[in-house]
Amino acid sequence: MFDLNPFHLENASLLHFLMLQGAAILAYLIFRERFKQQLGRLNEKYQLLQAELDAREIIEPEVEEVFSSAPGRDDLKEIAGVNTKVEAILNGVGIHTFTQLANTPITTIRRVLAEHGPLIYTDDPVTWPKQAWLAAEGRWDELRGWQEQMRKGVYTDFQPTLLL
Repeated sequence: MFDLNPFHLENASLLHFLMLQGAAILAYLIFRERFKQQLGRLNEKYQLLQAELDAREIIEPEVEEVFSSAPGRDDLKEIAGVNTKVEAILNGVGIHTFTQLANTPITTIRRVLAEHGPLIYTDDPVTWPKQAWLAAEGRWDELRGWQEQMRKGVYTDFQPTLLL
């Protein structure tokens, strides 16, 4: 085949080792520079995206602005996932009826729950406005059927049947 030491030099192994070391160092330096350039480009892109995100104004209404004053109170514990403590918190911020809960944005519900401490509720609050809408409409059979599906672990987004 071919001889690694064609001239039978005494230090050929050392020379080969040094050449490999030199090649490894050279490759390290080249790729380190490429990485720095790539990191710089990504940082610039991140800065642009961050500036664009900061420029966008996210308008979320205050909790008090969301709720209209409606007479009477409903038993919010009829909603799957709302327990006594959650109902007390919702009542404390002005949600007393199913209609008010149905008209409340999900982000507001999550924010209110987060601000009032860690709570354990059985279902995701994302379903609460839809359940409250069914309750406000008096469509208890549909509500109970949907809640039963959720308890079984079959979560399907509620599709209301139109009453003609």
